[in-house]
Amino acid sequence: DHIVTYSLKKTDSSISNYKWKIPVCYDQCFGSDLEILSKTKSLSIDEIIDLHSLKSYKVYFMGFLPGFLYLGGLDKKIHHPRKEKPVLNVPKGSVGIGGSQTGIYPNVSPGGWNVIGNSPIHFFDPLNNPPCFATSGDTVEFYPISKKEHENIKIESKSNLNYIRILND
Repeated sequence: DHIVTYSLKKTDSSISNYKWKIPVCYDQCFGSDLEILSKTKSLSIDEIIDLHSLKSYKVYFMGFLPGFLYLGGLDKKIHHPRKEKPVLNVPKGSVGIGGSQTGIYPNVSPGGWNVIGNSPIHFFDPLNNPPCFATSGDTVEFYPISKKEHENIKIESKSNLNYIRILND
């Protein structure tokens, strides 16, 4: 079990940035491109997971899709170009690598990033205020979870689109 906390970081007296801890299941059933990355980077899948999950990422901005977090700070060892031919249906919650960044697909969509895992939480809800829990300048850290934990969090978060705040309290 993971104890997850958030910390408030003040960059100046008027702006508050949060540190979010986000669960990710890196099982190959979710990480469709882990094996390809492992071969092209000459790293084991466990090394890729460690390199990805043991970093802090800065939220640069949201774009491409509402709630898609562009995250900077990816370890150079796992930089990888986007796919030449995008996939038509990248699953909601997919965590991918595109060039020198990592990001999370908030909804099912086409996409060209290399998918290495999946987060079971909701990243965007137009009915929430704000519609996405994270903002530019926030920090994101990923932590690995099992398929069972993924399933449990997905069930719990289905009825509570703000479940990420519960995980981070």
